[in-house]
Formats: sequence, C-alpha cells, structure tokens
Amino acid sequence: MTVDREQLLKHLEHLLLAHAPSGSETEVDQLMEQFIPSALPLKTWQDGADSIVYHFPGRDRDAPAIAVTAHKDEISMIIKCVEDDGRVRVQPIGGLHPWAVGEAPVEILATETVRGVLSVGSKHVSHLSPAGPLKEGTQLTWDRMWVETGLSAQTLAERGVRTGRKVVLARHFKQPWWIGDGELLCGYNIDCRGGLAILIEVALGFAESPPAGDVYLIASAEEEIGGLGAVWSVGQLPVETVIAIDVVPVAKEYGVSNTADPALPCKDRAGLYHAGMVDHMERLAHGLGFGVQTAVLTSYASDATLAKSAGSAARACLIGYPGDNTHGYEISHVEGLVNSARLLQAYLSDPVS
Repeated sequence: MTVDREQLLKHLEHLLLAHAPSGSETEVDQLMEQFIPSALPLKTWQDGADSIVYHFPGRDRDAPAIAVTAHKDEISMIIKCVEDDGRVRVQPIGGLHPWAVGEAPVEILATETVRGVLSVGSKHVSHLSPAGPLKEGTQLTWDRMWVETGLSAQTLAERGVRTGRKVVLARHFKQPWWIGDGELLCGYNIDCRGGLAILIEVALGFAESPPAGDVYLIASAEEEIGGLGAVWSVGQLPVETVIAIDVVPVAKEYGVSNTADPALPCKDRAGLYHAGMVDHMERLAHGLGFGVQTAVLTSYASDATLAKSAGSAARACLIGYPGDNTHGYEISHVEGLVNSARLLQAYLSDPVS
C-alpha cells in the first residue's frame, strides 16, 4: 500500500473547516460518510456514543483484531449565560485556553448560526475596565472575556442563543496556512483532524490490500472531554488492542521535534503504552526509511490509554504526528502526517500477535 499525500491533505483541509464541538459533531460525521465509501468496509455504524465504526475483515483468521481510533471533536466553548446587555459569557469545553485564542471571530451554533467576537474590551483603559488589570500582568481567564454579537438579549433569544449552546472559532479562521516552503501545515484543530485524515487514507488503502486481522476504524466522539466515545466504543468490540492516532506535542521536555518522524509515546498521564508494540513499530518505521521519536508525556492522554484505563482494552499504543502549539494555532510537519499513515498501514499488515 502507498499513502497518497495529496489526497490525505485534501481530506484534511476539508476536515479543518468543519465545526465539531464535543457532542455536536455532525459536520465531521457527514465528511467521514463522504470520504469513506459505504461499499469499502464490511459494515459501518454509528454507535450509542456517536462514534462511527468501520469494520474491515482481515485476511488471516489467526491475526489479532485491532481497534484504531481518531477523534472527531474539537476544543470549543459553551454558553454559560446571556447577560441583560447581550454579552454572551462562555466556558471552555476541553483544554481551550483563552490566551491561546485571544480576541477572535466565533460562531454560536444555535437554531441559526450567530456571528460574534470573543472580546476583552478596549485597551486604552485603567484598572476600572476589564482589560486594565491584564495590562499590568494579571492572567487572562474566561471570566474576563465575553462574546460580543452586536445583538440584544431579546434578539439572541429569538435566534436560539441560550445557555448550553456551543461556540466555535469562525470557519474562515480555520483556513489552513502553510510555512517552511510548504513543509509545515498550520491551523486550528490539526488535533485531531490530522488523525481522521490518516484514518481515511488507511481505510481507502484496504481496498488494495486488506489488513492481517480484523480492523475496526473508529472516528470517536467526545475525546476532548475524557475520551468518552472511545471508552464506550472500544469496549463494545471483540478486540484486546487499541491504537490511537493523534497529535503529540512538540516540546523540548519530551524530546519531540516537529519533523517527519512519528512519535511513539511509552507513557502518558493515563497509563502505559505496550512496549512490544512500540518496539515492533520502531522496526517497521526503520524498514520504511524513517525514524520514530519515543516519549514520556505528562499533560496528555489519548483515546488508547483512556480506553485501557477504563478496562475497554488490554493493550494500548499511540502513533502520533508531531504538532507544535497544541490546543492553539497548531503546526505540523506534513511528512510527519504522511509517515504516521504509512506506519499504521505497515502495522495493520504485520501486527504483534
């Protein structure tokens, strides 16, 4: 099998523009349906956790069945309240930090989409105004910010804007950006839309070469709030092994660089990754002509270790494409994405028994 670099990037660019806050992931559902033809898997279904599962039969009955997950949802915001003056107060869903997005265009997903600006107010002010203390070094927190829509509280209510509605970065703000002579792809939500693009590429490759054992590709729901989709979805399948495909943070403390070499973590805050699988993947990568970056992560967990820690799987592994500025305006080496797809293809063709 080969990875079609241009096809992977084309799918990824569409995925980056989609809105899919945790629990409201329909736009990505529709793209997955479009990109993976229904005739390709043996069976496709959306389970009770809203994860999409694709079952591909293996060629060897003795090879292990494997679940592979990449998540659909993105970090976002939820409306806490609409104040009398029309200001919309929000809280984060997942690890979204206000200082990572700052003042930015947003869209409120109500009965109709309402435009707004995440705001902190004018800066030519004293400590009597919201931005005043920030100028003196006070930390920017969500309670100091609001969404300005230019509409009254009554008009917002008529348009379905209320407590509990999701708020996402505006679609035009999600357009991909390229730097480093095209080697580096930048944008919001490369975590984990890069993982979904890899999942799609591997699924399409199965038409040419089926996996060794049965494979269940899972576009998982609600990962950003605790891996809830994968914990449920993996637990419903006849598998012992789960592999997550996700961004891995570029950081000196982890020894992970933004290169073409995928990251293979050995541990994160939720648990250990399977040492035998990591060793085997390292050998496979060298055979494919690239290296890997092993890492021990702290402020991180994946669908795989979260599913394992909940008892939904016995063995966990993570193939990570390196990403800088994670949970912000992310930067990933394109060949890191491509080689992650190549490594996943190779492992599913030759897994640890």
